[in-house]
This record gives sequence, structure tokens and C-alpha cells, in this order.
Amino acid sequence: MNLRMLARYPFLPEASEVLDSITIEDLLDGDEYYDARNLGIMRVKYALTGEKIKLPPPTSDKNLLTTFLSFIVAKLILIALQDPVVTRRFANVERDRLERYLSELQDDIEPVANAMKIRYRKHDDHYYIHFIDFIKYAKNFSSEEFRLLYQKVKKGWLPLKRERFIKILREAFVENLVTEIENRKDRAPVLKSVLGEVIEEIERLKDEYVSTYTSADLGEVEVEAFPPCIKAIIAKIQQGINVPHEARFTLVTFLHKIGMSKEDILKVFSTVPDFRKDLTLYQIRHITGEISGKEYSVPKCSTLRSYGLCIKDSANDKLCDKEWMTHPLLYYKIKKEGFKKASSRQNKTSEEQ
Repeated sequence: MNLRMLARYPFLPEASEVLDSITIEDLLDGDEYYDARNLGIMRVKYALTGEKIKLPPPTSDKNLLTTFLSFIVAKLILIALQDPVVTRRFANVERDRLERYLSELQDDIEPVANAMKIRYRKHDDHYYIHFIDFIKYAKNFSSEEFRLLYQKVKKGWLPLKRERFIKILREAFVENLVTEIENRKDRAPVLKSVLGEVIEEIERLKDEYVSTYTSADLGEVEVEAFPPCIKAIIAKIQQGINVPHEARFTLVTFLHKIGMSKEDILKVFSTVPDFRKDLTLYQIRHITGEISGKEYSVPKCSTLRSYGLCIKDSANDKLCDKEWMTHPLLYYKIKKEGFKKASSRQNKTSEEQ
């Protein structure tokens, strides 16, 4: 058993050989696994606080086993929590760790790809990945190098250099982990009863994290007047889902144009898994022209369709279906004016009564 590999990649199939000899009860309560349990708790906590965590040095089998089991403990905590924000933030932290390992250790790429069930072939200095897997895991990248349109596909396979293949692997890791957590929600009640105090503490940390940045409303902005595309982007963010660059850009430009402050825009992004206050604020200031000197415009409906962000076909919104509806700001303006007129009529009726 290669504990060094499992410490780096605890999702490898060989993990079952170790876990078969350890009961969940012992792992979560036994004295023998105190260090692994404590480290697992810290790994989840630090995903919320943003603090760096130091894993035990890989100098002994005991340390390697502790590192491996700490990931399993963290996963059990996430299954008990069933909180998409915490799960996604944890997954992103571990994703970045995975990318660092794979970038430094080239021989590790193939066992990780096999564990992720990625269909690929290795030839010379390229990894040929099946186009279905590429589409599935490249969707979160906005650059042209991750769009199928710009790839050289031959008989269903497309070549990727090592660096890009690693990017695909890290996104596969995130999606597989999130799916596994969600699919095991039936175990949440039992695990929660065992991890009671730990769960309460992490839930408190999550509440503190969200309340630091999230406002109860969006200032004086009329949220109900937002077009479906904007609501959909916000909904994904609130669910702790990473949205592509085009979606973030669209949301920032829209919220800025309707009068929301940079501070309130920042709050909207607080539940994004890879949220960093300093970086997010810099991007907002750049898009709004404070740094760049260029205030970017809100993309029109046709542009949003090309981005894959238009949801008019599924939204069943009559206003979206109008031929002349060509811009999210036009939608917002008309909808907001409609709310004002309705409110005015209601007030007038109340006065007459």
C-alpha cells in the first residue's frame, strides 16, 4: 500500500484497502485517530476562514496515514452538513492542492486520471481526451483554449498539453467530490448525531462568514425586477457554485449599472467557492472603471445567448419573449416601472377607501 500516494490523492481506489480495516465509529471517536480527526475538522474550518493549513510532513507512515484519514473525516463532515457553500469551498481548496501536486509530480497524472474515470490516451507530450469528458469538465473555464470550437478533434479525441490536462483533472475532482457528498445525504442524520458539536461549530463559522459579506437585501435595488438570466447567475452563486467568467462579468456590470455600490456587489459574490475579498474587489473595481479607466457595458441579450447565459427558453417569461427585448437593462427598467405603477395604483385605491 502506497500511503504517500493516498496522502496526496485520498480518492484513489486503493483507499478502500485501508478503510476496510477501520470503522467509522473508531475514526470519529477512537483515541487512535484523534490526530486525523482533528486535522480533518481543521481542513473543513480553514476552507471557510481562508487560513492556510499545514499537513504533517510525509516523513513517516503514521503522518501519511493521518493526512489520508483527515481527508476522509472531512468528507464525512461534509456529508453530515450537506451545505453546498461549505462543500464547494472545501473542494476548491483541495482542488488547488491537487493541481500543485500534479504540476510537480508528472508520474502521478495517470493514476489520478484513471481514478477520475477520464477517458484519455497518452502520446508523446500530449494527452488525448475524449471530447465528452472535455466538454463536461471544461465548462467552468472561459478562455478560448478550453472551448470545443477551438480544439482539434479527431475521431472524438482532442489533444491537450500536460498543463491543460491537469486543469481538466482538477475540475473532475471537484465535480466528483461534490456529487459524492450530495449522493450520500441519506447518511447525514446518523453522521450529524455523532458529529453534533463539530457540525454546530462549522455551521457557526459558515454563518459568520456569510454574514460578514451578505446583505439581507441589495440596497435600494428592486431585486424582483431582475431579468431571469441575472437571477439564475445569483442563484448559482448563492448555492455555492462557481460560475464562469462571463457570468461574473455580466453580473458585475449589471449590478453596477443599476446603481449598486462596489461593497454591495462584493457581498453578492461572498458564497462563491473561490471567494477572496481582495481579488474580487480588485476585479469589480477593474470592470467598473475605477482602476482600468474603462467602464464596461452590460452584455446585450444576443451576447448572453452566445455565452450560454440566456435562459429565456426555460424561464417562461413573457417579457423575455418580446421581439424588442434585447438587453437586460431594458428588462429591468420596464419591470421596475411596472412595479412602481402597480404600487401607485394600490396606494391610490387605499386612499379612496
